[in-house]
Amino acid sequence: MAERVFVVGHGAVTCLGKDMDSTWRALLAGESGIRRHASLDREQYLQDVAGLVEDLGSAPRSEDREFARLSARFLTLAMTAAREAWADAGLDAAADRIDRDRVAVAVGSAFGGMDFLEAQQARMRKRKDLSVSPFLVPGLLVNQAGGQISQQLKLYGPGVAPANACASGGHAIILGAMMIKAGDADLALCGAAESAFTPAIVNGFSTMKALFGPKAGDRAEADPSQASRPFSRDRAGFVMSEGAGVVVLASEKAVESLGLDVHAELAGYALNSDGFHMATPSPDRIRRCVALALEKAGIAPEQVDYYNAHGTSTTINDQVETGVLKSVFGDHARRLPVSSIKGAIGHTLGAASAIEAATCVRALRDQMIPPTVNHLPDPELDLDYVPNESRAARLDTVMSASFGFGGTNNVLVLRRPGR
Repeated sequence: MAERVFVVGHGAVTCLGKDMDSTWRALLAGESGIRRHASLDREQYLQDVAGLVEDLGSAPRSEDREFARLSARFLTLAMTAAREAWADAGLDAAADRIDRDRVAVAVGSAFGGMDFLEAQQARMRKRKDLSVSPFLVPGLLVNQAGGQISQQLKLYGPGVAPANACASGGHAIILGAMMIKAGDADLALCGAAESAFTPAIVNGFSTMKALFGPKAGDRAEADPSQASRPFSRDRAGFVMSEGAGVVVLASEKAVESLGLDVHAELAGYALNSDGFHMATPSPDRIRRCVALALEKAGIAPEQVDYYNAHGTSTTINDQVETGVLKSVFGDHARRLPVSSIKGAIGHTLGAASAIEAATCVRALRDQMIPPTVNHLPDPELDLDYVPNESRAARLDTVMSASFGFGGTNNVLVLRRPGR
């Protein structure tokens, strides 16, 4: 019998809150963390509407001076979410019973420490000095997030760092599950973090017409919190944001031996590639990924109670994703609640699918569906997008899907404990 994999802890940092509890409360309340930010100077940035984590602070442990010198913001986000997930799993209390050689760390990012690079390049230009911080190269590396988590939490098992664009976090969770199923780990700390606010990246997304680009009279002019509006008839591109999400996975044996509380079971998952286009999604390959996740979980489409959408608020993604759901779920698609939390927190790029996985864990626990905020009905997109208000529901099985540039896709199927 294949090894079962359980979620025993979860944490998140978003523009709605610096932990999972505050993020979740704000999601259910229909709040938005998207604002205009003076730090995104319009002389350098083509867009100043974003989801930033305010008052993040420096290193999670002030006495760790070396960590503080790694001035990449994604590292602080990753460490904050990882510590929360680890504590949420009750693993601090079980510290003396954990085999730390069998704890995997799979934490990714799309861009890594690009903000650190930008700051050092600006310093070189200002001082006319070619020297840079000796911590720049380590701080740039995507795998430094997992490396620092391993170092700070004393975890010595396998370490991987998926850089799969906007699907990075989901890929990390699946890789962690694979290591547990293969017998290479008992526990896996998995997720992703992102903070990529440099002029080149923000402006790059803007000039390729992926980023929110309002027309005159757009409702976000007066209220920037309405800029991200997945599945809405006036969607106008995604709003870039930052954040981190981490979950702790455990084998059934680890759950029993360590006395851990199970939040959810990772019942199935799927990965595939479009082999199609550098940025445009492939409906056929995404359809296959969703269907494969159902097949691997051993469940019928009508057994899914909630679908947490990639839902970026771009014209093409939301149209493609809606079509995929109609194709895979058939008649059940009309009854299936579908929502995107990107309306509330924007698009955290590599971290998005990890934050969304943590949100699905909380949805199963509290039997609540977070809404798609800022939604105005689109006659061409006619599913139940849980518009504007959260909803109590019977949730036994939920699905979360993520698709990244380069044609990289993943789908997670989570089940309520005991189902």
